[in-house]
Amino acid sequence: MTDADRFDVFLCSAPAADAIEKALRTGGLRVFRDTGIDDFDMVKKALAGSRVLVLPDSPESTARTTQALTAAFAAALRHGDPAGRVLRTGREPLPDVVRQVRRAVAATDGPLGASVLWTVHSALAARRVVLLRGLPGIGKTTLAEQYARVFREAVGGAVLRTGPFGHVEPDDFLPRFHLALATAAGETSGPGFDGLRTGLAARIDAAGGEVLLLVDDVPAGLPPGVLDRVLLPSGAVRTLLTSRFAQSHWTAATIDVPGLTLPEGLRLLPADAPAARRFVTRCEGHPMTLRATATSLRKRPGTGPAALPDTAPQAIRDALHELGELSRDVLRLGATLAPAPIPPEVARAALGDPEGAEFEAALEELVAEGFATRVDGNLRLQALAVEVAGGEFGELPGKAAEAILDGLTTPCSERRHLLLQHARTIADHSPSHRVALLRPVAAAHEAHGDPVTAGEVHAVILATGQATSADLAAAARVEIACGLDSEAAGHAREALALAADDDERRVAGLVAARALDGRGDYAEADRIFWHDHAPDSDEQRYHAAVARRLRGRPQEAIALLGPALAAPGPLRDALALEYARNLLQAGQPQKARDAVAELAGAEAELLRADATLALEPAGREPAELSALAETFARRHGAENPLALTAGVHAGRALLALGQPRQALAALSATEEVVLRVLGDGHRLHHRIRHGMGLAHARLRDFGRQADLLEGILPPQIRLLGLTHPETLESRLDLGLALALSGRGPLDRATALVDDAAADIRAARTTGLSAKARAAQQVVRLPPPFVSALHTLERLIWPGG
Repeated sequence: MTDADRFDVFLCSAPAADAIEKALRTGGLRVFRDTGIDDFDMVKKALAGSRVLVLPDSPESTARTTQALTAAFAAALRHGDPAGRVLRTGREPLPDVVRQVRRAVAATDGPLGASVLWTVHSALAARRVVLLRGLPGIGKTTLAEQYARVFREAVGGAVLRTGPFGHVEPDDFLPRFHLALATAAGETSGPGFDGLRTGLAARIDAAGGEVLLLVDDVPAGLPPGVLDRVLLPSGAVRTLLTSRFAQSHWTAATIDVPGLTLPEGLRLLPADAPAARRFVTRCEGHPMTLRATATSLRKRPGTGPAALPDTAPQAIRDALHELGELSRDVLRLGATLAPAPIPPEVARAALGDPEGAEFEAALEELVAEGFATRVDGNLRLQALAVEVAGGEFGELPGKAAEAILDGLTTPCSERRHLLLQHARTIADHSPSHRVALLRPVAAAHEAHGDPVTAGEVHAVILATGQATSADLAAAARVEIACGLDSEAAGHAREALALAADDDERRVAGLVAARALDGRGDYAEADRIFWHDHAPDSDEQRYHAAVARRLRGRPQEAIALLGPALAAPGPLRDALALEYARNLLQAGQPQKARDAVAELAGAEAELLRADATLALEPAGREPAELSALAETFARRHGAENPLALTAGVHAGRALLALGQPRQALAALSATEEVVLRVLGDGHRLHHRIRHGMGLAHARLRDFGRQADLLEGILPPQIRLLGLTHPETLESRLDLGLALALSGRGPLDRATALVDDAAADIRAARTTGLSAKARAAQQVVRLPPPFVSALHTLERLIWPGG
């Protein structure tokens, strides 16, 4: 017996452990008892030096017991017989327990030993995120999958699998990861990447337990901030990544995946021991080199390993010559597809629909020789073997594209996420099918709240010159979601010109009207669509209500939406949010708050915050508003939209006290939190920027004010409408800032102020009437303006 082989049994702590330990020792077995020893290294060595692990019923829930069990499973997996290395005891008689343990000890070929999976588990326990790094074909994915099995069986945790991503460009990684994470979470649509991450993390925290997130084959060249977007914001999630490359800017613990040990390598090679030992040493235990070499040795009787190459690509290339032609064709097909599992029916159709028995034999050969594995009924090809097998593709891409398109005709297919990955990749190899392949890819990104990526895919479609009216309308729709209203209006007009029937004209017309509304061109939107089309679906009612709100007619929108809210439907939440927006604009904050009382999400919280503050007494002093913001922060958290909205009110109120520097500091601090928590595409951020602009104006930095207002005015027009009070004030202030800074032609500044003033009179926005009159006087004064500002600035800027 060696020092490393010191115990027969590692016995985990449990209420019944005393009796079991006594029985095992009486039976002549050497037992190490996990009894709360503080020296964890001692426990680790004892586990490595034990032949089996015994886990009684109701073990004590300690971190050490969990790690011990995990490590034992890891070692058992390496030995190929997990059930024989980890024994669970129930209420059976002690003689039966002893007999079972003695039988398991006799069947083992050595102690559990140290395992790389132990290293992975320990690192994840300490850092929560680990990167497995290694050469192509070294077994990173295999190791990650082994640990996932250990995690699920030993720790009882759930596993979310994503990837592989090694074939994608760095800029495309997060959009692909977004879709993969949504698929792993069972989501078919969603509010966007950040919404998916926070929502999934909340579900995990509410469910309890541990979750392992696998991210396979991370590409090189990712910037430092990407890791922060990959990690889910939950302390219950551990993240295990694999990559061929070091990610030097990442804070993840990195584990270099080693080759196989000498005993493990020897078990793969059908050769005499001395020659096999030398070859395993030569190739440093590279698994794919050893498997490929084993294939060549079996297919070439009389050949020794000394005559074969010891690098993986060449060894694989030699081994591929020994495979059947259909097996090689499957690998060649893989080179045209994404490195994701392939549905067998797609592979068979792409290869000319060979006989079932012949095709199954080819798949079995690939699996048997280590060039493929079966995953949930699909075929995962070994990536390095696919790279080596690639070459002339002939008709393969076209046939594969047709097979993928056939599969995508089933909307709810369990394999749809795989087909979309393959469609995105094979579109590059099959120009004649490119548009058809990319349409469902763009639709998937749009459905998951990623209009930017959807727009990029649509741009490829439009560049082919094969775009239909539906393609142009879809491109315009995602451009609207990206705030590109001018581009959207152009594509929507093209869609209208190409429309072949009334349905296509109605779809294109609605998108065109939405784009024009976003620019404030209401007359043209009315002419193209709204005057001639009454809404006949919830989607059209939603957009018609938005159009009325943007025109300053919230009561019409309220009447339109009310009946639609009475019935359930997929758009009910969106309709309720729009209903609340119109109630707020119509001066009914209590009803607005009630309308979104049961809704979750940032937008609902922002609407509740606006409604709540609208119900507060008017004319509060800045100190009272600051105290209110602090109260909300204590009650709901500093990052809650209610606390943030109150903080914006408090910051802007400082301007009325003539404290622009303090206002700027307060608003800047709030802006940092808002950007981190909510992003920049909503009205709360626009209010912050407008207030910062007013502060800069009080400090006579009109150029900086103009910069801020130029940035927020287009989205305010798109989200609130031209005649919303906040938009009207921004229009006035931008005209003043341009005039007072001397930036651009004075005619533009004058037109901005005059148009805003006319709309203020028409809308009877009395709170801005005096400011509008003063602004019209200022822009008509001869330079220099500053001499005349003293008498007017109290009307133009709060706190003057």
